[in-house]
Amino acid sequence: MRNKFLVLALICFLSSSSIFSREVPSAGEMFMDVPARAIGVVATAVGIVIFVGTLPFSGINAIVTGSAEGIKNVGKRSVLAPAYFTFVRGVGEYPGYMEEIELVKE
Repeated sequence: MRNKFLVLALICFLSSSSIFSREVPSAGEMFMDVPARAIGVVATAVGIVIFVGTLPFSGINAIVTGSAEGIKNVGKRSVLAPAYFTFVRGVGEYPGYMEEIELVKE
């Protein structure tokens, strides 16, 4: 009985470890990550400037329509997306172009 349990536990462990394993980035991906993050820092700073610049217009739109969705969308696209790309993503991971980022919780 004990041998069957050990075999079953070993099979479960080996099958579940492949689910949680991640691909290790290559040296080229890690090397290209340094300038990508530097560009991401600049994009985050530019996004903050754009967000602050468009905030009065988005605020007027929010007052007129009664919905702050415009402010959230501008914030997500101009500040949170570049900040996520720069500071949160793993080394060598490059998300698809304009991939939906769910950072703002309702």
